[in-house]
Amino acid sequence: MPKYFLELDPELRLKIKAEQFRMMMAMATPATVAATLFAVLTTLFFHHQVANSWVHWWLGLKITIAVPRILQQEWHKYRGAPASQNWQRATLLLMFIDGCVWGLAGIWLTPANDLLTSTLIGVGLAGVATLATFTLHSNWVNNVAYCVPMVLPAAFVFLNRHDPLSLYTGTGLLVFLCCLLAVAWRGQKHIVELIRLRFVTDRIAHDRETALQLAERQNAMKSQFVATMSHELRTPLHGILGLTRMIQSAAADLDLENRKRLGLVERSGEHLLSIINDILDFSRIEAGHLSVENQPFDLSDVLDDLVALTSVTASGKGLTLLTQVQLPRPCYVVGDAARVRQILLNLIGNAVKFTERGQIRLSAHRAADQDGQASPVVMRVSDSGIGIAPQDLSSIFDPFHQVDNSLGRRFGGTGLGLTISREICRAMQGEIACSSVQGQGSSFEVTLPLPAYTAAQAPAPRRYDSSSPSPLDASRTPVALHGHVLLAEDNEVNAMVVEALLRRHGLTVEHVPDGLEVVHRMCGNHPRPDLVLMDCQMPAMDGFEATRQIRADEQSRGLTRTPVVALTASALAEDSERCLGAGMDAHLPKPFREDQLLSVLLAHLPLATPSMSMVPAA
Repeated sequence: MPKYFLELDPELRLKIKAEQFRMMMAMATPATVAATLFAVLTTLFFHHQVANSWVHWWLGLKITIAVPRILQQEWHKYRGAPASQNWQRATLLLMFIDGCVWGLAGIWLTPANDLLTSTLIGVGLAGVATLATFTLHSNWVNNVAYCVPMVLPAAFVFLNRHDPLSLYTGTGLLVFLCCLLAVAWRGQKHIVELIRLRFVTDRIAHDRETALQLAERQNAMKSQFVATMSHELRTPLHGILGLTRMIQSAAADLDLENRKRLGLVERSGEHLLSIINDILDFSRIEAGHLSVENQPFDLSDVLDDLVALTSVTASGKGLTLLTQVQLPRPCYVVGDAARVRQILLNLIGNAVKFTERGQIRLSAHRAADQDGQASPVVMRVSDSGIGIAPQDLSSIFDPFHQVDNSLGRRFGGTGLGLTISREICRAMQGEIACSSVQGQGSSFEVTLPLPAYTAAQAPAPRRYDSSSPSPLDASRTPVALHGHVLLAEDNEVNAMVVEALLRRHGLTVEHVPDGLEVVHRMCGNHPRPDLVLMDCQMPAMDGFEATRQIRADEQSRGLTRTPVVALTASALAEDSERCLGAGMDAHLPKPFREDQLLSVLLAHLPLATPSMSMVPAA
């Protein structure tokens, strides 16, 4: 076996040998039939020059060996399976016998007294050997087994006659045979290399496909883990924040110290919620599922909201928040207002976090037109904080990156805010850049293509009033609504929080702990509620299946569609799509604020008339 072949691993050697055999057998039947027809023509042409008995014996032997060869080749094609070692050996033996029969032609059909006939027979054998080498070029061993016994006897016959022409012909046949085998060897080596490269390429492609599938499975498992953990964290967090806000709202006589403590609990819960949201956003980014909307909004209104929201935190640290907004009022643009707000909140939040004294500046303007294209909006957040070391600037947008461990411990944070901001900018076809001088401060510049929107089509502006009370302020008068709500929630704490919020707005509430109870209540002969608030993950039957059964029952009985709103700790975009796909009307992720719940209630329930009591009947 050749050295280059032995260097291959055993599995690859077997595959290559099988492929060599397949390539050889693909052309074997036509070649065998053609060779047999040539043998018949040779017999017809030379039977007058050679003793008839020898010619007929030789033709009989040729047909006798050709028939089983053709049958074996056709059976191999019919089976379609790779040939076994025994099958390959049988093929080699049949080819050797066939070659020996051709070799008999060089002995029986070359009369010593007729040099012309002998020479023509020798040339004919050389031609058959050439055709065989072309057919068997993928398998050198089979080529040798077929061609050597075919040509070698004739060469010896000519050399044994000692006349010049015979010596010349015999020597020529030997040289021809050596050249033929050398060419066949090089051809096989080339074929083996091509087959090896093909199998190696297939193996690499298979390994890459396997690795890709494994990575996709791992990514799906990670996404599922993140979604599950988000749900499990949001569920108790909703109860913690809800109960804290209920106590704040109800306990008007609490002293200042206890109010401060409750405020700390609420802010800690909101901080934990922001971390969970960052992790969810990062998970979406890694999965390539970060989406942005293109809706008209007032950019100046968003900037005013941000200033009102962050100035309180900045002033609490003794910092001054300056603004330099060179935009028209109103400034209607097309883009994703929530994502723009998220980017700037991250940047201003970092500026407040890393600045001990001095000021923070927020500026915004529209860049000059370039090449006739719409000019982008440039927003910059600058601070006079600790700055960033030059060696850290290149990695400042990397996930989980913090300037160093000591700052991480001192200032906290997950290290995801800037990464998320950069990916949002990219998703909006914009960019974000950072410049900083250590010890003097940092500046982050966000450039976003936010096309202008005509004021005639723009929505009514929403103004932020920083003096307005919080949605949960005890002094705020609740909005009076009218209706009966069916609340499906298996967590008793969360049910208590939501029920209290609903009753606060004058609604009657019926609580059921699982999906089966919801279906029984909605599909039976009971008075139907005006609204269903449905948790998605419940025992016995989940909210998705319960909603599907409710919609099917409404359709079969011709009932009016009752609004179903998902109240779930699953906050991913696909969770919202799944809720809507199951037949729900809206999706409100936990934990939510009272004003968010109120927006949902106002969309599906009427306001109470003045004659109705604000407090529901017991």
